[in-house]
Amino acid sequence: MEILVVKADPETDFAACCGRYVKYISEERRERVERMRSERDRITSVLAELTVRLQIIRHTGMKNEDIRFDYGEHGKPFLHGREDFQFSFSHAGGYVAFVCGCRSVGVDIERTDREKENIARKHFTKNEYEAIYTRKEKTFAEIWTAKEAYVKYLGTGLSKGLNTFDVLDDSTGCRFVSFDIPGGYTATVCLDTDDEVTCRVITADEVFEQYN
Repeated sequence: MEILVVKADPETDFAACCGRYVKYISEERRERVERMRSERDRITSVLAELTVRLQIIRHTGMKNEDIRFDYGEHGKPFLHGREDFQFSFSHAGGYVAFVCGCRSVGVDIERTDREKENIARKHFTKNEYEAIYTRKEKTFAEIWTAKEAYVKYLGTGLSKGLNTFDVLDDSTGCRFVSFDIPGGYTATVCLDTDDEVTCRVITADEVFEQYN
């Protein structure tokens, strides 16, 4: 299993970067992008769906125009008509992370230096909190991305309280594999298999080139 991380150029404006590619994404995503004020958020949002679609094409052989998404009760996306293809994606600060498999998966990416002890006290278990601030075994970002990846794996989103489960013990029945991403980010995947997990980082231009 591979986590694909795509990095956008923070200096590029939306029109120059994504303008001619919005035709390849869904109408729903286009409308959402039009409402965004942040240039970086607009670029990242378009890049996220372009990445998802490109990987679906790569792994399934589908044509872009045939790709349709269904959504679970809490908003988890699924590929219409393909229960054998499960995927998850996350984006933050100009980075997009994507993972897929034949079973449910979850992925999250966040800044590595994001450290909020008040959030940890409220949303982490005692064991998780102590792993960061007492035992110094884990970073805040590793725990946070693992918890986010798990609720994406479940498809519950934040409707499941983050302090109701512990990603450091065996209670979830899942594995969590984290990677340090160049540029100061942490990406974590949640999976319920013993598959080897690797991580590959590419640029946004490498995604855009596939649509030219």
